[in-house]
Amino acid sequence: MTLAAVLCCAMTMTVLTSCTKDKDKFVYTIKAEPGGLMNGIEAGNWRNSVMSVYQAALGTDSEEFTKHGSQEECDHEVLEACKKAEMSLNVGGTGDVMVFNNTVNRLVYRRSIQ
Repeated sequence: MTLAAVLCCAMTMTVLTSCTKDKDKFVYTIKAEPGGLMNGIEAGNWRNSVMSVYQAALGTDSEEFTKHGSQEECDHEVLEACKKAEMSLNVGGTGDVMVFNNTVNRLVYRRSIQ
């Protein structure tokens, strides 16, 4: 009977531990860096336009946002949202857009806009 109770506790801990891993928290950052000869107000307007498209696609209103789930699932969701943003992006000028998974220090997405 004692052995059954110990095994039951061990299995419960295993299940609870594996569920916790499935709901990890990942923090991401979006960066939009204007390129070329843009500076001042023009660069700021370009950055704001690009950021608003990507933020809308990612469902956030800031440069930093959080996703919950496995790393693979979260990174995949971010990548797919960024691809959708690309398709609706309509800005002049050049620059780079990047999304980092800060939690694991990984670049998830990069796009050079020409």
